Parts: sequence; structure tokens; C-alpha cells
Amino acid sequence: MDINDIFLAAPDALLELTTELIRRADEEYKKDQNSQITACFLLAIRSASLLSGIARLIMPETHDSSEVLLRGFLEARDLLLTFRFDHKGTRDKINHWFAGKLDNSWKAEHTKCEQLMARIGYGGSEFGRRWSMTTTLAHPTVFASQNSVVCASSWAANPPRILDFQTMMQSKVADYLAGIASLIVLATYDIPELVSLGCDLNRMPNIDTFRANAFEVSKPILDRIKDGDLPPGSYRS
Repeated sequence: MDINDIFLAAPDALLELTTELIRRADEEYKKDQNSQITACFLLAIRSASLLSGIARLIMPETHDSSEVLLRGFLEARDLLLTFRFDHKGTRDKINHWFAGKLDNSWKAEHTKCEQLMARIGYGGSEFGRRWSMTTTLAHPTVFASQNSVVCASSWAANPPRILDFQTMMQSKVADYLAGIASLIVLATYDIPELVSLGCDLNRMPNIDTFRANAFEVSKPILDRIKDGDLPPGSYRS
């Protein structure tokens, strides 16, 4: 399957995953509205919801806007993994998060997440670096503004600026597919260091094949554009 085939299959896989996340979230919410598992499901569902929005922005006229949603997705996804660590410090952080106070309880512990992913065979995830680069393009930095000029010039300049849309959209599609694949791993994999979320894999018969295919087609593309056009020093490496 090529990247277009996987892209067309993505909405069904995301729906399958999200339906199970909502079912399990409802079960856990009825038990304890402020439990560690409930917090994880809230973040998993937010991640899935933002991915659905990103899919609707993967077109030449709106790809600029997808950077903002992508940052929101990465923050929710990374915090989901942070909240799954099975120890008291995590649960203390979650209590602060539920309180909604002005602190940093919503920030993921990227180094810890990266170390875990390496141990389970997904090394090179670079959560912190990826978040930092996306932040640079989501905030009104000079680089984000230049990116917006390029995007807007493709449909509002007179005459419109001709761009290589195929190449541009391929990277956005790869980001989207990798996002779904990574959420499948972080929300459904149960390993000893993490609390079990107890998702029923029988209710999601297609997500594992989709995950494997999505990683296979997206990784080479994302590896080629890992640094994008951002100069050194514009994000935390």
C-alpha cells in the first residue's frame, strides 16, 4: 500500500480507536471521575479528536492551520504517556492536573517518555524535540509567519504563487498518519511500567495493521524532513 491508500484508510482506523476509547472512558468515569485511568482516557480522546480535525486541514489552502492543531495533539499525546507511568509521582501530578490550577501539570515529561519508547522498540521518538519544533511553527514566531506567507500566497496572491503541493501535502499526510499510529501504541499497549487502560483489542480488529502500515510509509518521509526548514537555535534540540 502507498501513502494515499493508508490516508484513505485512516478515518476508519481512527473511528475504530476512538469508539473504544470513549466506551472505556465511560466505564472508568463511572467508577472514579478523577482516577489516573480516567485522566489517561480524557487525554487519549482529546488526541484522537484533534487528529480528526487535522485530517480536514490537509489541503493546500489550510495546511498552515494544521501546525497549530498538531502542537495541541502532540501535547495531549505526550501527556497521555506521562500519565500512564505507574508510580505515586505520576498520580500526584494528575491530582494537580484535575484541579486545573495555574501550574505545569499539563506538561509532558519528554525525556522519560523517550526512554520508555526506546525500551519497547520505538527509539528515536524525540518527543521533546518534535514538540519544540512544532511550537516554533504554532506560535507567532518569524518562522511561523514566513510559513503563513507562503501558504496564503498560494491562494490569495495575484497571480497565485505556484507551489509543489504534492511534496508539501505528503509531509502533512505523513505527520497525520504517524500521529494516529503513535496514539494507537500509547493508548492500547500495556507494558509493566504503565497502568493498564484495558482496551478491548477485539473491538478494534483493524488498528494494528493500520499502525504497521502507517509507520512504514510515514517514517521515511519524516526522516527526510526531520529538521524541516528551521535553522539551528530556533527550537530546542
